[in-house]
Parts: sequence; structure tokens; C-alpha cells
Amino acid sequence: MEKIKSLKTSKSACIKGLNCIEEEDKETVITVGNFDGVHLGHRSLLQRVKERAKEKGLKSLVLSFYPHPIRVLSPSQAPCELTDLYERAELIIQEGIEDVVFIKFDKNFATLGAEEFIREVIVQRLRCKHLVVGYDWRFGYRREGEIELAREMGKELGFEVEEIQPFRINGHVVSSTLIRRLLHMGRLEEASLYLGRNYSIKRRVIKGDGRGSSLGFPTANLENTENLCLKEGVYAVRVEDSFIGVANYGRRPTFDGSKKVLEVHILYFEGDLREKYIKVEFLKFLREEKKFGSIQDLIKQIEEDISRVRSLFR
Repeated sequence: MEKIKSLKTSKSACIKGLNCIEEEDKETVITVGNFDGVHLGHRSLLQRVKERAKEKGLKSLVLSFYPHPIRVLSPSQAPCELTDLYERAELIIQEGIEDVVFIKFDKNFATLGAEEFIREVIVQRLRCKHLVVGYDWRFGYRREGEIELAREMGKELGFEVEEIQPFRINGHVVSSTLIRRLLHMGRLEEASLYLGRNYSIKRRVIKGDGRGSSLGFPTANLENTENLCLKEGVYAVRVEDSFIGVANYGRRPTFDGSKKVLEVHILYFEGDLREKYIKVEFLKFLREEKKFGSIQDLIKQIEEDISRVRSLFR
């Protein structure tokens, strides 16, 4: 994706695999945040950025960070991920934003003070003329910077600051934290309400241990799924918008597994998906993962899961 970039700063290197830039080529309207999940609250913010960019004849830009700052500053408290870097960027671009710029968040960048962040990153590197932020935005070393500081610096440095109020549905503030909690509980339908779409991921298919094929149910094993926000168990899924399937997320206790993996058995599909990126959309939580007393018991349960999924799509 040419629209995804990594900004090189004096405090931090670029993110591996992304084009590295020193600064933007045009003046911008910017919003800043993690945007994990790109839910309806995020999308309302992105809509305002687009509107302001069009009004002012400027480029619309999202500035985000990777990995999540908490994963660097307090790893034991880091949340699960709704989206990886590429999924997040793709969803943002689908909303009509022209550029997505990531900063590699590491311990060096974490020491950047609030005023230095505004001067060096927002103004000098990203050429901001209008900054759109959420009501609770904080920035800089130890989150010392508040919106009022940004407004004061804007008067000095020539950019405006616009604060957006929280986005609510049914009285609830839409947030990544809320959606993570719902997914952990297997409440997909409610999570979809706040996301504005069914929850999905897009990951590379990697070589598994072949156990699914040996049981008669070949699976696509997806890369980097240890930290998903999903409840461990079995799901009805849609794959690549065309196929239906049964997915298992968990540690495979029947085989004494220890690492969480996502395996997808795609119904009515023949072919090799190895090394391809596929989209998996989670439609319904079917049951919790459990340990079976025998392989035959497991096969019987898988057959029942497949039958149930087929009945959902008749």
C-alpha cells in the first residue's frame, strides 16, 4: 500500500517493511490515535478530517503508532489487538483518508516531550494546518500534553485544533476497550453494532501441523493470531466474502496445545491457500473450546459444527 508510511523522527527509527519518510509533501489536516478496530467512533473522527481537508484544500492524514504504546511501556497490561498494522491502515484508507503514517513507538520515542511532539512531528514533519482530536486526547512524555496546550501552540505555530465529542450508541461511548470486552465474551453481534461491520481479520495462511487434514477437515492456519481479542472456541465464519467456514480459535486442548492459533475449515473449497492473505469474517460464536476423550469424539463434534454452519446459510 503506497498510502501507508512510517515517519522517521529524531527519537525513533522507521517501522520495518514500510516506506520511510522524513516529512509530508503537502500541508495537512491530521488526526492522531491508535485507531485499533477502526470502529464507528473512529470513523466519525475520520469523517471530520475528510470534511476539513476538502474545505481547506489540504491533504487528509492519520497519524498512528505501532506497536500499541502500552505494549512498550507496560507489557503486562497491554490489550489484545483488534487489528494489526495493515488491517488498520486498510480500514482507514477505505474511509477516504489520503495518507496513513505510523511512528515506531519504542522507549526512545516515549521520551519525546509534549511540546517537542507538536513542534517536530505535527508541524515540522507532517505540516499540519488543522488538527482534529478526540475529547480525551493526551500526548507526549507520560501523556503530559492536553488539548489546551495544543491550542496554545497552534496559535503560535499556525494550526487550528478541533475537539470532537464522544460517539455514543444506546448511551454507550463507542471505544476499542468496549469492543474488546464484547469479543472476549463471544458477543459478536453486539461488537458488530459498535464496529459498524462484522469483526474480521486479514492474515497470511501459513503451514500448520496437518492435523486437520489427517482428521478429514483440512484447515487454513493463519499467521500472528496469538493476541486476538476473540473468546476461545468455535465460530461460523465467512472467508473472502464468498465462502462459509468453521473456525477454531484456541490452544487445541485435545492435542495438549499451548499456543493460541486460528484454524479455518472452508466449506466447498478446494485449493492451496498457502502464503496467501485471506479475510476471515466472524459471524457467530458456536461453542467454547473443549478437550475430547477421543479422536472419534472430536470428529463427531466437528461434523456437528459443520452441519450447524450449513444450516445458518440455507
